[in-house]
Amino acid sequence: MLKYNFLLYLISPFILLKLITYCIKNSSSLSYISTKLFGKSLSKNYSLWVHAASVGEMKIAIKVSEYLLEKGYKDILITSNTPSSEFIFKESNLSGVDHCYLPFDFFFATKKFVKSVSADLLIIIETEIWPNLYRLCKKNNTNIITINGRFNPPKGLLGLISKKLYISTLDKINHIYCKSEKDVSAFKDFMNESKISLTGNIKHSLVSNDVSEERIVDKKYVLLASSHHREEIIVIKEWLKLKSNKYLLVVAPRHPERLGDILSDIPLSGVNIAIRSKAEKIRRSTQIYIADTLGEMNNLIKYSEFTIFGGSFVDVGGHSFMEAAAYSKAIIVGPYMYNFVEETEEFLKNNALIMCQKPEMLKNIFEKLFRSKSRRIIFEKNAKSLIDAKVSIIHEYISNIEKHISHKPIQ
Repeated sequence: MLKYNFLLYLISPFILLKLITYCIKNSSSLSYISTKLFGKSLSKNYSLWVHAASVGEMKIAIKVSEYLLEKGYKDILITSNTPSSEFIFKESNLSGVDHCYLPFDFFFATKKFVKSVSADLLIIIETEIWPNLYRLCKKNNTNIITINGRFNPPKGLLGLISKKLYISTLDKINHIYCKSEKDVSAFKDFMNESKISLTGNIKHSLVSNDVSEERIVDKKYVLLASSHHREEIIVIKEWLKLKSNKYLLVVAPRHPERLGDILSDIPLSGVNIAIRSKAEKIRRSTQIYIADTLGEMNNLIKYSEFTIFGGSFVDVGGHSFMEAAAYSKAIIVGPYMYNFVEETEEFLKNNALIMCQKPEMLKNIFEKLFRSKSRRIIFEKNAKSLIDAKVSIIHEYISNIEKHISHKPIQ
């Protein structure tokens, strides 16, 4: 731990620089920097503490908290790392639950924060491995569990160097409930097998097709969802080859603040673009609509003709496509889906997903889906059937969480 803390403080100037750059780029307040570096003293203690790293984990944390509130549990805190996750929390209008940022894993900041929270149980969504946080939680009698656990341990020299630290840190966790067999196997190399269980991917049971608001885009469109750097231009190049005036390509980047980067990649002189954050209207000549906003992805998915998922055409590992399955959409992913191997294999096996191995194949896939509605319907029905069979997973997770809560809920 001494080596870890020494290294952490050694790189602290770089962390500060990155924070300042992030805040300038995203117009975040200075209080965000202060909280991340020094922690925050809270005005009350909490019984249950749920940590969600970013947007995807925050959606899980909100739903889990709703179930716990329904069962009578009180004094719940959700922590997260990013302003975008805080935005999702505020948009949920979740009453009875508080939110604040988790500080970086500096020893004294984390010590102050853990003592201030004084929770009986810390629930980690998916996997965040912070040695000081876990050690100080155990010292403060805060039990730790991980739900929807996933684990991609580092490989090569970095893996050898860090393995001892991973083992000592994961040993502080009371139990890990994994989302897949692959993750169970990965954790077994680092901790006692009796502390690992397979429960399934909670995201499968959280998707909802209940979107009441009117459609955002009036024109028929195909959606590129959760795209990353360089993916927009990869898909746009293939889309423009269609030379279609009937359909629009809507691009919803994973991080909306990347708008400048996206525009710098596109040859603006030859492409008609409208941007949602600038309230630009979609005209008959518009070819690309950039939906650089938060909180509207479900609406965009619901009304799309079919959906392409980003994070899969560049080496990011993919994103969950379950929302599209819930809306009965034909789904296209690229070859980089290693964070969702089991889900991808299951959907491919059941003819509920299209995997595009090379970007230059996209134009052909688009044409086939436009030409044959019956082909699209097959993918849509199969995807919906698979997601409908997984709705009970959330209840298994809530039951497992309750095993680790020492106090009875308030009825």
